[in-house]
Amino acid sequence: MELAAPVGEVDEGAKCADWMVEETTALIKYLHVHCSEHADAGNFCQVTYVNAAEHIRPLHQTGKIKDYKNVSIKWGSIKQIYNAIMTYCRGSGEHWDNENSANICGAADAEKWGKFVAIKRNTIMRPFRNKGWEYLHFMEDIFPQG
Repeated sequence: MELAAPVGEVDEGAKCADWMVEETTALIKYLHVHCSEHADAGNFCQVTYVNAAEHIRPLHQTGKIKDYKNVSIKWGSIKQIYNAIMTYCRGSGEHWDNENSANICGAADAEKWGKFVAIKRNTIMRPFRNKGWEYLHFMEDIFPQG
């Protein structure tokens, strides 16, 4: 099978993959379609990551072309966000909806939120103070609760 040439510019010296929003969205949608291939820990087999990398390749714009390792690493960071949101949602009395997320309003809420995200393991939640996560519904389908 012949792979399509990258659309964007390739930086041969790039050590890290720069992920564009379009690539992340395409990756999540691809894994959503192939969610039956994930294992108990929520990881996928290498062939699924290889196929996902090939799927997003036409969206490449700059930097390193993503390979299965980059896809696996990106999936790990996406799962971290999902797990952080789920942990926050399970917190006693904590509000969450995917439109306004934590919906921090007022000084008391802001102070409580500030203390929450100041903890190292919670810093990943900073972007979700008053904005939902566009990929949550895909992740909930991949990891159904209950």
